[in-house]
Amino acid sequence: MNPRRAFLGLFLAAGLAWAGPCADADVVLELERPPAVLGGAQFELDGDVLTFSEGACLEAGGAAMTAARIVYDRAAGALRAEAVSGSFAGWAFRAPRLVGEGEALVLEAAVFERGDAVVRAERARFAGGRLALEALDARTPRYRFRAARGRLEGEVFVAEEVRSTPCKCGSALELAARRAVFRFQEDELVLQQGTFRLYGAAVARPERLRLELDRPLDLRFPLRLSYGAGWNFGVEGLPLPAADEAFGRWSTRLTLLAEGVGGAPAVGKTEAVRFAVEHASAGRTLRFGLRPARTWDGAAWRTRVEPDVRLNDGPLDFRIGWSPGLDRSVAAFTLSRSFDLGLLQLRPFARLAHEEQTGLAAGAGGRLVAADRRFGALQLRLELPYQLALYPDAAPYVWGGGRAELRYGEAARLWAEAYGVRGRPRYGYEARTAREGAGFEAGRALRASASYRRAVRYDLAAGAVAREDRTFAVRLDYAAAWGTLAAGWRYEQRRDGAGAPLGGDARWTLAAARAEGELELAWRRGWDTAWSPAYSELRLAYRPAAPDCAGGWTLAPSLGWDLLRGRVSRAGLELTLNDCCFAWTLGYQGVFAPQLPGEAAGHQLRFGVRLR
Repeated sequence: MNPRRAFLGLFLAAGLAWAGPCADADVVLELERPPAVLGGAQFELDGDVLTFSEGACLEAGGAAMTAARIVYDRAAGALRAEAVSGSFAGWAFRAPRLVGEGEALVLEAAVFERGDAVVRAERARFAGGRLALEALDARTPRYRFRAARGRLEGEVFVAEEVRSTPCKCGSALELAARRAVFRFQEDELVLQQGTFRLYGAAVARPERLRLELDRPLDLRFPLRLSYGAGWNFGVEGLPLPAADEAFGRWSTRLTLLAEGVGGAPAVGKTEAVRFAVEHASAGRTLRFGLRPARTWDGAAWRTRVEPDVRLNDGPLDFRIGWSPGLDRSVAAFTLSRSFDLGLLQLRPFARLAHEEQTGLAAGAGGRLVAADRRFGALQLRLELPYQLALYPDAAPYVWGGGRAELRYGEAARLWAEAYGVRGRPRYGYEARTAREGAGFEAGRALRASASYRRAVRYDLAAGAVAREDRTFAVRLDYAAAWGTLAAGWRYEQRRDGAGAPLGGDARWTLAAARAEGELELAWRRGWDTAWSPAYSELRLAYRPAAPDCAGGWTLAPSLGWDLLRGRVSRAGLELTLNDCCFAWTLGYQGVFAPQLPGEAAGHQLRFGVRLR
């Protein structure tokens, strides 16, 4: 019998008997070494060499694959494939080449993808239903890591000799571990026998460290250093890790910060030390803090201790704090819970407070969605917010109104709102601003907007209207391929409770942004009865774009010119040093001719670090 015909008959017989990923192929061959199933629609037989070139498929070790070409040499027992792609245990993969090695199939320069995770490996070995990787590099939206070896078994991926970093590029901040276990169903990575390195120096050696892959790291740099009316230095939000806490998800933090230390005494100058320990987990927050402080009144230092205590557990909230306006401690115990009833949102509350006044209050707040309709691209929405407070020894307080908004896709928006009050609030918790306003936005590449707002502010201690603010604003934005251009005008008018003028402020701005950076020119002029009969200042500021992964440095200058006095009013410079992981910032701001209400001449110096 012709060996070529017998060989071909074997393929066809195997094809009739097999029912798997290659069941639809015209020709199917089941191999014993390496254990695999081959198939395809078109094949070419040359002696003992079979080549599939159309619809080529392959199954081995639980992986289903397709390839541009599969070649099997029966005499040599050799198998190879080109342009391979497939899936294994929920992972999609691709590789330029596959070869058979004994009982295993090996992908070269393979890429595996699952959701937002991407794993690249020099070699990926399928054998016995398992996948083993060598010299792998993996990326998730939050982390990058490398490992010498790894294996995938169902929903668990185990890697050895792992090096992981949250840095955008480089490895200035790195965690090395002997072993890492990825659990994809929990989006969790557990590192064992790790070493935490900063610029190559070991700073910690955690025995076990857990990372949550689906949440961003909270790596706020805790060190604070700045100078204003005095030096501010210490730590704020320093993590105090507990056993088995996820890295960057620390529930306990410490603050120990000196404020306003040193410098010449001036009326109102305050020196303080802020201490606080905060624990937050499972929706609960516990905070205990104290702020010993002293303030210079022109003749002597006045000392005090400001408490900072909070307990929050779901509907229960208890606080003890300090009120600068009242110049004494305040406290409140609140029970409150939110209910979402579809179109109606309801939040009833009951409080016992020692704030502007001392006593009980109960009520409810929320909003009612009266209309939410769509007519093609046109959308109409009407909301009716409300707040009600009842007091045992005073008249009720009611605040409410409505906001209507009409949208036409992203091209235009028109809105109007009005809120009024009846009665007087006794506490800041339930107090709302009586206000009204209207505005519009229209356009796409060229977008115009204008608005008007009026707000009435109350003095809770005095129980009367303290101020009325009116604001008018107009803005034009233009977006093009080269960048954006914006021009704006804003005017604010302030009056007291009796309607007498308190001041006014007008600001014109022109800003341009390109890939290289942002430039802003602003002119601000106005007056204030308690501060200055008139001020007029021109400001110029430039902020360059952050450099790419290669690092580098940037300078962001700013300058102000007093148009009435003809001299420099302020100047600033911010230096940012970027490496592949961190941005180190040193900034200076000097005010030489105060312009705005409450502003004082002086110098400020600040230092900061952030993860890029």
